[in-house]
Amino acid sequence: MPFTASAAPAATIDELVAPYDSSKCADCHEDIHKEWQGSWHGQSIVDPRVLKTFRTFILSGLDKSQAKRKDLKDVCLGCHAPQIRDASEELVIKIGEMIVTAVDDKDAAKREAAIKELSKLNINCIACHNQYAVADGNPQPKTIYGPGKAKEPPHKDEFGFDTVKSEYLKSSKFCGKCHGCELPSKECPTLYSSYEEHYMAHGGKETCQGCHMKGEEYANHKFPGIYDKDFVKEAISIDITANTTEYVYHLENKIVPGVVVNVKLSSHSGHGMPHG
Repeated sequence: MPFTASAAPAATIDELVAPYDSSKCADCHEDIHKEWQGSWHGQSIVDPRVLKTFRTFILSGLDKSQAKRKDLKDVCLGCHAPQIRDASEELVIKIGEMIVTAVDDKDAAKREAAIKELSKLNINCIACHNQYAVADGNPQPKTIYGPGKAKEPPHKDEFGFDTVKSEYLKSSKFCGKCHGCELPSKECPTLYSSYEEHYMAHGGKETCQGCHMKGEEYANHKFPGIYDKDFVKEAISIDITANTTEYVYHLENKIVPGVVVNVKLSSHSGHGMPHG
């Protein structure tokens, strides 16, 4: 678990991800790591919706503008693959090519190979507990940041890393780093701007983590969202009433049956629904 960026920009995905390998975390945090693996953070590149969206952005956005594919490093991959900051421009371009291949190539074997390679990129333990764990964006090397306070840092003896408490990890601003932007919602509508302007501004108190990481023994690292039916039931209530009726269909001069439906939809979410 070296945790440190290499001196030279990475030329391959394997070189890129090696310094940020978090597989060792599973030795002590097996349940949390398993939750993360099944989360969308663990599939932040290879989720089919993300791949298709990136493909469209590359072909219909970057390729048809003055921007270049290397700009993926700054506009998309910085959040979806935080390791990308250490990639060479050539590697960023290759990753863009892999994304297009993973979605559009007619050869299934090539699509699968591209997805397998891209799956090495994700938002892993290091991204949250080191790279993005402090408000100023300058974490200390060889440091694990957590929301608690360990009297005897558990990572010190075995790995040589300090364990530091970071209150920032408990704040919604921490999530807003990727789920928001610096502009107001009218210019750049995001989950975080919706949360700040339409929830917090009207007296809301809950944090993003309070809903999306709520757990009994430890914070939920599945990060449930709109795709989780049980989770959505807590955020939205729907009351539907329906009554039969009939009406005159004037074009054919006959009475036909009909239904009058009343729908009352209430949102208890901390942001607009649906949103993305």
